[in-house]
Amino acid sequence: MTLLVPLALLSLLTLPIIVILHMTQLRRRRVEVPSLLLWRQIPLQTTARRRRRFRLTLLLFLHLLVALLIGVALAQPEITLPWTSARTWAIIIDTSTSMALVEGGSSRLERARQRAAVLIREMRGADQVVLIGAGPRPRLIDRGHVADSARLLGALNTLDIEGSGSDLVGAFTIAETLLFDQPGAEIFVLTDGALPPPNVSNIRFPVHIEVIGTEQPNRAVATLAARTDEAQAVHIYARLVNAGNRLFRGPVQLWLDDQLQLTEQVSMQPGAVLELSWTLPGPAQQVRLAFDGADGLPLDDTATVIVNNRRPIRVLFVADDSPALVRALQAMPDVVVTAVTPAAYVAEQSTTADVTILVQTLPARWPTGGVLVINPPAGSLLDVRGTTTAIPSITLTPAGETLLRDVNLSGIDWGAITVIEPPDWLTPLAFSGDHPLILRGRVERSEVAVWNVDLTDHPLTRRLAFPLLVARTIRSLAPPPLPAAVITGETLLYQADLRTTQLEIIAPNGIRDVVEVQPALPVAITLTQTGLYRIREWANEQTIHEAHLPVNASTLAEADPTPRMSSTTISPPVTSTQTKSIATPQPLWSWLIMMAIIILVVEWLYIQRRSVQEVR
Repeated sequence: MTLLVPLALLSLLTLPIIVILHMTQLRRRRVEVPSLLLWRQIPLQTTARRRRRFRLTLLLFLHLLVALLIGVALAQPEITLPWTSARTWAIIIDTSTSMALVEGGSSRLERARQRAAVLIREMRGADQVVLIGAGPRPRLIDRGHVADSARLLGALNTLDIEGSGSDLVGAFTIAETLLFDQPGAEIFVLTDGALPPPNVSNIRFPVHIEVIGTEQPNRAVATLAARTDEAQAVHIYARLVNAGNRLFRGPVQLWLDDQLQLTEQVSMQPGAVLELSWTLPGPAQQVRLAFDGADGLPLDDTATVIVNNRRPIRVLFVADDSPALVRALQAMPDVVVTAVTPAAYVAEQSTTADVTILVQTLPARWPTGGVLVINPPAGSLLDVRGTTTAIPSITLTPAGETLLRDVNLSGIDWGAITVIEPPDWLTPLAFSGDHPLILRGRVERSEVAVWNVDLTDHPLTRRLAFPLLVARTIRSLAPPPLPAAVITGETLLYQADLRTTQLEIIAPNGIRDVVEVQPALPVAITLTQTGLYRIREWANEQTIHEAHLPVNASTLAEADPTPRMSSTTISPPVTSTQTKSIATPQPLWSWLIMMAIIILVVEWLYIQRRSVQEVR
């Protein structure tokens, strides 16, 4: 036994004080008489004072015992017992989509939460628990000791399905890191086993795998894709899965822009994958397929895709005349061109444009958003140092390979090109000899591309490479389009317009989140809900762009929720570095205080009983 505050034992000095008080207290018996007149006539007899002897009465014993217990409790004693070894448990909870399957009135995830709550309530002494979520990306949920049980249980209640896939390997890595050199380390895995089991042979701690759920049928939309042709017809492809042991018959519904267009009866053999295709009249922006799988996992019975999620590009064309460039821009789909002369151009016009094209002109400051500068003039934002005759051969830099590797620029008589001294933020993509021909860079909230060539009756405009070069440059200056759909649990790196200051994200359940956007830095959006997300880009109080992003639940790998493993306990190989259990001291002060209170109650009852007897 050890004492955390040994100086508190000085409080035991109260024991002799209690004894002295008991020895000096009045011992004569009190008797009530009708009158003292007769007693006063009796002469007083002086007797020798009798020496008091120590008598251990029951009350004295109880008083001494209470003082002893309180004094020792103040010293905060701790005792070490062989059966009080501390334990450290890592509880890994599978949060993949299949854990949402309902069987027996509750979902697999709910049953996993209940089992984890039981383990948390079993903590005692210095035990601690680590909660880890094993979804598409493993994460540490919380950790704590016995005193933190309420917080740990609260964290369990907020745990929800996080998406398709379960990274158990990453969860084991987190568990091993946190359990390293911890006493009594063990790992509990609560999963439905719907995905292939991980390799746990190298885990240094005992692993208890508890499989939650049984074999259940499931029907799911594994794949949905759509596209349009020149006639605006919508071509749809779908793949359905019957992960059950019975024949499935039921209707499949197709919706275009929230309008029901088709209902078709389908049949699927047990364990079969059914591929379907349709062609429906368009135009349409959104396609949704839904059917009633009559199973415990309705999340994967529907899927949605965006037919064309390419964002329109508003181009402000500032030039006196450049017909070849205008034709190339007008040939690009989803590009809207607004032309203005340099004399009529004002900087405020660029605030509503995604890309500003400046031909032989430059304003006093860079427009926000994408900017394409062609043949920049002298005395402007760029350090122009005249012109020179270009050589026919073009040299691409490593930075220019991505944009220009498929564009054939060889054999062109470039003629006179502009010579500039590029600032540090401009990177050459292509050289003509020692002079940069095409440059690219970013300054503040502007993405800038520079062509040091005069396109007036230039041979480049008559080459097939010209419209391709224009299209690639314009699209690279504008933000990339969103995917047609994503799977739950994925993290989308959203690249907003450079003018965007805030990004508004509205989840399918209506929860709104606003994120501050830094120029050119993508925003990571974790998509954990199935349905349609709405994303808005704001530049101060002006809406720049709004898009919809469908999030679907099912993948072909997770369409079958049948457990592929069984509950088991895997012991680690015995090594010299294996952590041994360490007995943890247990505090005794609370027990001592409790005993003192009980003794005081017993003493009070004893005194009350004796008082009643004396009255009688």
